[in-house]
Amino acid sequence: MNSKIIDTNVIVRYLVESPATIAVRFKGVFTFFPRLEKGEVVVKLTELVLFETFFVLTRIYKVPQNEAAEKLSGIVSFKGVQMSDKSLIVSCLKILQDKKIDLVDAYLLAFAKKKNIHHVYSFDSDLYRHGLKLIEIK
Repeated sequence: MNSKIIDTNVIVRYLVESPATIAVRFKGVFTFFPRLEKGEVVVKLTELVLFETFFVLTRIYKVPQNEAAEKLSGIVSFKGVQMSDKSLIVSCLKILQDKKIDLVDAYLLAFAKKKNIHHVYSFDSDLYRHGLKLIEIK
């Protein structure tokens, strides 16, 4: 089977546009994503694209962090979306829905929990406040 990947701009169009006002050349997103949800279409979604999408939604379109994370979590759960570690990404997005925290910090927390890691080399007190022990850099 030919593998296919998906880019940030396709996901963003689907999440921020309206079928009534979207430019004709982008209208396909509103039939594509329901097919993706059912698994009729299969794509590989990289973490980098997902993270860029989160950034664009929250910084450019001013979507609240918890709402952006919830929307992306829905897309990640689609049958046709393949990721190298979906459970890790779902955990990361759940943290972003529940806590006011940076995206990379949420990923590190989810990664640490999954791998049973309790210490981190960091100066970031957010990681400490959320359960990781900071290791002093000497």
